[in-house]
Amino acid sequence: MANDILLDENDDLLFDSNGELVIGESELQEVGIIARINKGEVKSDPLLGPNLIELINANGGAAEVKQRMKIALARDGKNFEALREMINLKVRNE
Repeated sequence: MANDILLDENDDLLFDSNGELVIGESELQEVGIIARINKGEVKSDPLLGPNLIELINANGGAAEVKQRMKIALARDGKNFEALREMINLKVRNE
C-alpha cells in the first residue's frame, strides 16, 4: 500500500484544516488516475494508459477494457486481480 500526497475529488492537492498537505493511502487514487490517462501522457512511461476513451468511442467490450486495465496497472506495478474488489468497473455490453 502506498502512502502519498492525496488529491481531492477535482484532482487538486488535499489540505487539512491547518493548511497542511494530507498524506494517506493513495493506491485507489493512483488506479483512478491510470484509468483516465492515455498512452503518451506520462513522459516517464509513454506506454502507460489504457486509452479507455478510444474503447468507448469504438464501443469496446468489457473483456477488452479489463485487459487494457490489467496491462496499464501492471506497468505501474499493480495487480488488477488483487485490486478487483475495490475497483468498480462498469462496462457496457457486459
